[in-house]
Parts: sequence; structure tokens; C-alpha cells
Amino acid sequence: MHSIVMPGDIELIYMKNPDFFKSIETQGFEMQVLAACTHEEKKIVGTGVRALRKAYINGIPRTVGYLGDLRISPEVRHRKVLYNGYAAMKKLMTDGRAYLHFTTIVEGNRTAKAALTWKNKAGTIPNYVDFGLLKTSFVFPLFKMSCGRKFSVSHAEEKEIDVIADFIDVHAKQRQFHPVYTRESFMNLRDFHINDFVVARYNGKIAGVAALWDQTGFKQLLVKKYNGKMRIMKRLFNRFLPEEGEIIPNACLSFIAVQDDRTDIFRALLSHISNDIRKSRLRYFMVCLHETDPLNEALRFFPRLTYKSRLYLADYDDTESIRARVDGRIPYVEVATL
Repeated sequence: MHSIVMPGDIELIYMKNPDFFKSIETQGFEMQVLAACTHEEKKIVGTGVRALRKAYINGIPRTVGYLGDLRISPEVRHRKVLYNGYAAMKKLMTDGRAYLHFTTIVEGNRTAKAALTWKNKAGTIPNYVDFGLLKTSFVFPLFKMSCGRKFSVSHAEEKEIDVIADFIDVHAKQRQFHPVYTRESFMNLRDFHINDFVVARYNGKIAGVAALWDQTGFKQLLVKKYNGKMRIMKRLFNRFLPEEGEIIPNACLSFIAVQDDRTDIFRALLSHISNDIRKSRLRYFMVCLHETDPLNEALRFFPRLTYKSRLYLADYDDTESIRARVDGRIPYVEVATL
């Protein structure tokens, strides 16, 4: 995993220390890991994971499959590793357990997009249906932000978990692919505590919820290289951006639920969390929203860098059949579970 660089304006290495298998437990209730090895040295040259999870599709909780951690060593990319891997993955994807499968591909990863979305490829690789752009913003707390006077914003208490879980569940049904969470889910997440929730209240009632989930204990990012416009940004904001070769903490804004998709509520939550970050060892936090999500508007008030990827539905049916499985609800992908 550490040898594979994800291309883009910021080249990143996704690290899963100290234990790969422990780190992927956040992806679902069952993980099926494939590894490709050379015949000669028995060296791992490719990986792929199918994670089964419960998510809302068209407002109904269903079992879906997330395809992640696809990595192929550069030394064997000219071979049939991808096709052989998907031949094994196809057996899993066609077992009838998942209503649909989805995945993400970094926008700058032209090699992966070409190999996986090529329309004339053999039937071994599934059809990849473009479902829009995901914008992962790295938000930097350069300034103290005002939460405004309209809302009361504070960290949650343990006793509020049931009310918070119910609030998130109501709003989760309005999003496509949103994971299904229960009280027990939140109580058992690795390195997560109930008081990591930040709650915005209006007239004493919950109006919005989000949580900062620090996953540094089992997932990290290494900045390999800045390219293109990001090289200029690095020179301009050098002291705020990590150095090339630096391992940075992995903190994700998670479990976002906002009444009526109001950007003023979300902005108050972001401001409170940004102010918290300023007092901690963390240097940034990640927020992932689909390009059609109205909550994106609140992010324009915050210093940030945006890392883009594409969301795809992947299956072996024809394109129209795949699209017909989902309605027009706004997608929500929990970045902490990728």
C-alpha cells in the first residue's frame, strides 16, 4: 500500500498503519480482500477490497458493496493483473448479496479511469457508470471563525446519543448511499467518542450535527508531491501546508446531518470544529460532499484545498439498468469509511 502513489495535483499515499485489516473495518460489516501475487517471488503486486455495508438507497436500507483499495504495482501494470483480479472479484459481485456496488476514482488518475471505464473492455470488468464529482476539501483553520448568534453550538454529551442517532437517521434517508447508523454503531466505532459530535441547536432543538473523527491511529496520509497549480499554492502558503514526504493526521468531518440543508447551520458547525482544530495538534480536517450538495456553499467561507474524485456505480448489467436502481437524491459518501 505504501508503494502506490495516487496521482493528482497533490500526489498522496494512503497509509494504513499499524494494521491494514484493522484499518478497513470502518468500510462495512464484512470485508473481502483480494491480493494478486507473482508466481516467482510470491510478492503482492495488487490488492482490491469489496466491503459490504448497510446504506440507504432510495430511502430504503439495503446491503451495498463498496469497491476500494484497488492498487496495482507499476511494475506489473502491463500484465493482466487487473483482468485476473476482476475475474475473481466478479464471483463476489455476482453473488446476489449486494443491491449495487459503488466506488471512487481520483479525478487525476487517468490510467485507472481509462482501464475501468473503457466502453469496449471485456466482460470481466464491470460497467462503470459516472455518478458525479466528489469534492474532498482539506479545510485549514487559519483564522478564528464566528458561529453566529442564531444557533447554540456545543459538543454532545453521552446521554444525547439516542436523539443524535435518530436525527442523523432521518436525514440519512434523504441522501443516496448514506451509511445506515444506529446508536450501537456510534458506540462501537474505532477511536470515536460521543463527545466528538458537535450539535447546533435552534430554540433548544437539534438543527444540525457533525463529528470530527480523528482516524490517525489507524489511517494516515503521506504527501508525496505537489503538481501544477498546487506547487504555486505551496509556495504561497508554505507554512500552512504539509511538506512533501510528510505524514499528516487523518481527521474527517463525518455524520453530517443538517435540517433542510441549511448552509447557515452547516457553517456554524464548520466554524465550531475549525476553532477546535486550532487548539489541537491537527492541521486540517477533511469534508467530502457531492458536487450537487447545497452544503458546499458553506465551505466558501473557509480556507481550503479541494481534492476531486469521481463517484461510480459499478456492476455487470447494462448502463441503463444500473442507473435505474437509484433515484435523483443527492449522493452522500462518508469519506471516513473509504
